[in-house]
Parts: sequence; structure tokens; C-alpha cells
Amino acid sequence: MPRRRLDRRAVVRVGVPVVLVVLSLVLTSLATPQDREPSYGRYVAFGDSFTAAPYVPVTDLASGCLRSDRNYAQRVAEELRIPTLLDRSCTGAQTSDLLGSQRTRLGVDVAPQAAVLSADTDLVTVGLGFNDERLYGRIASRCRQVADVCRLADERTMLLGIVDRVSLSLRLSLLDIRRRAPRARVLLVGYPRMLPPRGDCIELPRMRPQDRATFREVNRELGEQMRLAARQSQVEYVDFYRYSRGHDICSDTPWVQGRTGQGRRAAGMHPLPAGQRALARLISDTLREPPPDLLG
Repeated sequence: MPRRRLDRRAVVRVGVPVVLVVLSLVLTSLATPQDREPSYGRYVAFGDSFTAAPYVPVTDLASGCLRSDRNYAQRVAEELRIPTLLDRSCTGAQTSDLLGSQRTRLGVDVAPQAAVLSADTDLVTVGLGFNDERLYGRIASRCRQVADVCRLADERTMLLGIVDRVSLSLRLSLLDIRRRAPRARVLLVGYPRMLPPRGDCIELPRMRPQDRATFREVNRELGEQMRLAARQSQVEYVDFYRYSRGHDICSDTPWVQGRTGQGRRAAGMHPLPAGQRALARLISDTLREPPPDLLG
């Protein structure tokens, strides 16, 4: 019986696609996690004015939350191509406003921020704590309005006592978020460094050296309490305080506006566009890495 001849052209036609498919699978398997974009579908952002970013640059004024359409949450969603962003940040929010309604300066009642969480939420950022017990108002908002010297050092013990209590409030809030959104990657986002390590500048409210030292201490210790709350709640901490070194209010490249606001650029002693871009970059880079082992 005559042998059938093998059509070598058919081998070439079939073999090349097969080889390409195999090669593609091999290259994909060799790619590191950093080479692959993370995939998130439903991102929920909680926060106060340092998340809402009033006037950076276009802001929703209707409810009084003063939420910018170019804040870090919006930028992270764009950078990582997240299809759904629910930004519930609101100027003046405290940690208690995650579960309770907030009344804004316009007298509008805003629903609890955490009401939008669901089982399919897979990413949450939280930027809260500075407004608890009016902490930010006591060291920044009030100092901007004081005609004389803002004497923060006289209230140092009281201010640091508030900072100590922030950790517990955040822990309870973070545990509730994890319960409502068990699949979500949760990031607690810290606040920027606001004052230079030493000295003064025209962009700061009038303070004595000991008052500036108190401001720095509150700013730094708040970050440490937030780090503690994140660790105890087994969520990730984004250390914006450390990352913003060299970009304080008095620097040549500030990430926070000085005591006087500038129209549609930023509110006084609040985030500047450059700071929101930098924080979005830090968060996006964090999310591109695999989640750390928070149980270890």
C-alpha cells in the first residue's frame, strides 16, 4: 500500500499559529505582577476636605461637600481604568459621618458615606480623622482667622488628647467597612506634611515658635495614630506625610495652599492640584503592587 506523503506546507500553516500561541502563554506566565495592571471594578472613596479637595479646580457646590472633579480619587480611577467610582468625600466630614448623616455648612443633610458599600465593592480609600472633635478647625481654620497670634502651644495637651482618640474611632470605622465590603482592598490615606521642619513664612498664620512646634507635633502624631489604626484593623496605610516631605506650605513646590485661598485653585490651608496629583500617583503605585500580608 503506498505511503501518504506529508504536506509540509500544511505543517507550516498549522505550526506557526500554534507556536505563536504557546509563546504568548509562556511570556504571559513569565510576566511579573508589576507588569500587569490591577483590575478593580467598583471603587468607593471616603474622606473629608483633604479628599474632596475644594476648588481643585472644578467643585460641586450643591450640597456643601465642595467635592472636586480632579481630586485624587478621580485621578486614581482614571489611572487604573476603574469603571465605577463612588466618591462620597465631603468637606467637614468626621469618622462618625461614615455611619451617620452629616450636615454641611449649607444646612444640607448628607447620607452616611458608608451607605454605598456593597459586597461587590473591591476597592476603598479612607481619608478621615483630622476633623474629629474639630481638630483641624482648632489648629488651622481658626488660626487663619485670628488677627493676633494663634496660641496653639497653650492647648497642646488638649489637642494631643484628641489625636490619641482618633485611632479608636478609625479602628471601629475600618472594621465596619471590612464587614460591609469583605472583598475590598482597603487603604487608609494619611494627611500631608503642612509646615516646614523649622522656621516660618508669610504663607502661614501668625504663630510663635512653640505654636508651630505644636502644629507640627499634631500633624505628625495624627499620622502615627492613623498608621496604628490601619495595622490593628489589618488594612493598608498610605503614608502621605512621609511622601510629602519637602512640599510643605512654605516650600518652593507646595502641595498644600497657604493661609489665603486662591479662587478656583485651592481653599486656604487645603490641598493644591499638585498635591492631589502626587497623592493619586502614590495610591496608584501602591495598588499596582500585590496586597501585603497584613496578618503576618
